[in-house]
Amino acid sequence: MTATWRLYAAILKGAVLNLNQKILELFDKFNRGSFSSRNRFVRSATWLAGADDETGEMSKAEIARHAEIAAGGAGVVITGGAYVSRDGKSLPRQWGLDSDARIGDVAALAAAVHRSGSKLVVEICHSGGQRDTRVASPRSFSPSGGVHPGCDIESEPLSPEEIARIRSDFVASAMRAQKGGADAVEVHGGHGLLLTQFLSLLTNRRSDGYGGSFDNRMRIFCEILSDIRSALGERFPIWFKISIAEGVERGYKAEEGLRVAERLLREGVSGIEVSSGTMYAPAPNSPSVVGISAGGSEAPFREYAAELKRFASREQVIILTGGLRSLPVMAGLHAIEACDLFGMSRPFNAEPDLVNRWYEEDSRPSACISCNACLRTAEYGMVDCPVMRDRNEGFWDPL
Repeated sequence: MTATWRLYAAILKGAVLNLNQKILELFDKFNRGSFSSRNRFVRSATWLAGADDETGEMSKAEIARHAEIAAGGAGVVITGGAYVSRDGKSLPRQWGLDSDARIGDVAALAAAVHRSGSKLVVEICHSGGQRDTRVASPRSFSPSGGVHPGCDIESEPLSPEEIARIRSDFVASAMRAQKGGADAVEVHGGHGLLLTQFLSLLTNRRSDGYGGSFDNRMRIFCEILSDIRSALGERFPIWFKISIAEGVERGYKAEEGLRVAERLLREGVSGIEVSSGTMYAPAPNSPSVVGISAGGSEAPFREYAAELKRFASREQVIILTGGLRSLPVMAGLHAIEACDLFGMSRPFNAEPDLVNRWYEEDSRPSACISCNACLRTAEYGMVDCPVMRDRNEGFWDPL
């Protein structure tokens, strides 16, 4: 047990401070640099499969789901990853932010989320070689070409010109998010998508300035940050989501993932959302960890966040995502300043009004049982919780 976790355990036992006070502070207004939120609870990015497959337009139903979670108390709502170009689309019915026609989607989202006093963060991404076969056309690209782990499609190696084009696509999508009224933009650099593919020796066998040494392999992260910063200005918040460890044999380890995040902090990123694992990692190392229960198995990525918090300035935000289910655990992490904000995804699928329930003094842990059944509901409609939601009546009804 590390020193950080020993201190955290002592806090939970009431040996260090009044835990109830720290729980109350989770609901207080948060300010950091140019970003503020009405509380410390974040709806982490979630693919909802609610967009038009041809145009990438977000449906009214998906916009309503974001609005529902904001009305349910989440201080920050992060959209599911929006692809920056058609060759960067990874999943069916994924939202796209690859054309100016989609600025209206952002405006509608911003209006819906802001109506409840919450902040909107737009996540943007490129799939690289990690693509569902139903969307992998006409061409797929990855750092070195070939078949991506866990997929069965062939991708072409990226040329320097195509890398420059993808960088420009990230900038254009970020500008659309800003123009539509988003409060921040988040670049998805984890979970096996394109930026992760540059980090991993499993998928990056390049011999140019983007391959070989670890500094070369993280180069595109820093370039995209610099490109977006130049376009959006110094005050607009730019976050990155990072998989701190790849989670597979011969993949990059936590020491390297932390180096990437620390480098981005030095380069002036506004926030780091701490996650880990990839979609092709075995179950214990998946970003959507199964079998989480309130208490001991919560917050599996907490040590990574605590390490990064040491490097973050007073202007930068560290968001911990993954396996958070209860107020005492989050209050304990807040007490030792392991992170600033707390991201949850599946718990909001189960209970969109979770934060309001907690605020109204029903402090029981999230009803989410971490079964990942919600991920399978995309086969017949928009992602939902089949355990908690009454699909016929259309309202949330706990068991």
